[in-house]
Amino acid sequence: MTAVGEVQLPKLDGARCVHAAIETATCRACVEVCPRQAWRLDDAALEFDSGLCDGCGLCIPACPRQAIALPLALASRPVAGTNAMLAACDRAGGEAVSHTEPGRIACLHAIGLGDLLRAYQAGQHVWLLAHGDCAACPRGQGEQLSTRLVHLNAALRQRGRRPIVLREVTLAAWSALINAAGAAVADARRGFFRALTQQPASVLIGAPPVQEKEPRKPPGEYLPEGDDALMPWAIRLNASHCVGCHACSRVCPEGAIHFDAAVPAYRLRQRACTGCGLCQDVCLHHAVTLQPWAEPTQWALPLVEKHCPGCGVDFYAPAEIATHSRNCWVCASNKRKRLFQVID
Repeated sequence: MTAVGEVQLPKLDGARCVHAAIETATCRACVEVCPRQAWRLDDAALEFDSGLCDGCGLCIPACPRQAIALPLALASRPVAGTNAMLAACDRAGGEAVSHTEPGRIACLHAIGLGDLLRAYQAGQHVWLLAHGDCAACPRGQGEQLSTRLVHLNAALRQRGRRPIVLREVTLAAWSALINAAGAAVADARRGFFRALTQQPASVLIGAPPVQEKEPRKPPGEYLPEGDDALMPWAIRLNASHCVGCHACSRVCPEGAIHFDAAVPAYRLRQRACTGCGLCQDVCLHHAVTLQPWAEPTQWALPLVEKHCPGCGVDFYAPAEIATHSRNCWVCASNKRKRLFQVID
């Protein structure tokens, strides 16, 4: 556990960061969410100042590629016949305290969609939470987990699944549940939980610790089946703007956009999209759109193989506009006829 004054710092996996993929990546998620400006991004590099970091962990769920890691030691306890998750921020009950109890973390808003969905898959649908005054805390000024949960529960209901239930409890009641043990308190727990269910739902969350060896998957991969329902991100390729250059399919680290030469077509794996934005950053023709928490309407963009009379190279054009695509996109944009496409 970490005592007051000691800060557990996040770790960055540089190979997963979008800025390691292309120099023109526009993602600033960690920079924008950090309340202490510990992350800085300029034309030269993405930098982290450990002296400014207070270990809040808000950068963890903000990073679309899960390139930042910080272990969260949350707790679960049997309550009223279910395995409930318990979490409390380090400012619950007043001033900051040391993390001496299981389930104490720096900030509840550090729990992301992936954490919630992994817990959901494990059958953990109930969360009992204690927290401080988020409105007065610098850590609570960004996107709150209550907002994320609204979207997630909407997606679960669309799939006919039970939603996640969150209840706010006092720190004293939370500590009693954390420290309770044995069958002698089982009835008391049931009565306590029944009383909780009569109270209005409140903010936020916890999730089981993420093991280092667990493969990191996009949140959409954890959602129950229902590909025509809400997804964390929905990809749309605009046929009238697409030139078939394959840039989006080559840069996508999750294979959410895949070029299938056998068909041919761009295949869209909507569940795999993390919203990292690399496909939008690399597309010079603004043919790619990413929409958060939308219902996917497109699963492929059919292509037609053609032969360019200008440079003699075979190329692909969207089937929808193929009759209007006489030349490849390089020759079509070459007004002075001095550039030619070279294929390795």
